[in-house]
Amino acid sequence: MDRDYEFKIDGTYTPSTLPMERLAAYVAAFARLLGQKSEVHLEGIREGSAILCARVDPPAQPKVHDRLGAFRDGNALEDVKRAYKELDDLLAADNATGRLTGGDTDNIIEFPGRNRPTPLKYGPFRKDGHLEGQIVRIGGRDKSIHIHLRDGPVVYSAIETTAETAKQLGSYLFDPVVRLFGTGTWFRDENGGWVLQRFVVHRFEVLDDEPLLDVIARLQRAEGNEWGSETDPLATLLAERHGLGAAN
Repeated sequence: MDRDYEFKIDGTYTPSTLPMERLAAYVAAFARLLGQKSEVHLEGIREGSAILCARVDPPAQPKVHDRLGAFRDGNALEDVKRAYKELDDLLAADNATGRLTGGDTDNIIEFPGRNRPTPLKYGPFRKDGHLEGQIVRIGGRDKSIHIHLRDGPVVYSAIETTAETAKQLGSYLFDPVVRLFGTGTWFRDENGGWVLQRFVVHRFEVLDDEPLLDVIARLQRAEGNEWGSETDPLATLLAERHGLGAAN
């Protein structure tokens, strides 16, 4: 069984022109593709564009062979897929293609790099709507003031408004949740996700952050309604919200 693998960077690089930092990125991704960290070694770089040569210690050779064979057969582990994509992304960015070879010709893996299909993007689409979140930044020196809005782990930074609206929003910086109404420009990326390019705010409202149980208690105290007779008002409210009718 083979013990040597070669990853060819087929582009403009040669061993003498490949920058050290870029070389380190390729070597690290190459190592992750092969796996078996302590038993895979870089033998050197040889001519032919730039070819990274790796040696695998005998005990690990069957594991690496099976690991790459599973990728070729479409049954790769997730870490192998990630390493393959990382190498292919590097090649595409360097306007290059790549090829992995070993003594076993069944383990040839091609990397399209610059030749891979360009991901399709759809848009832009303009749509009126709203965004909700906490204002974390307001700034700008031109007529359009820019706002950063945090919605959980997502921060929208492509939000614009007028100086007058920004001045009003300044009172709510880092405090309550606000709802911004306006017109958004969106793209749909190759993964099916929506990416906000620009959102122009026309108006806003501050959302009431009163706890739900406090709201229910206030409703129960109000005259002329049946909330006071509910044994489990929270369950009733949730059931009605989801169209399930009243709780038993």
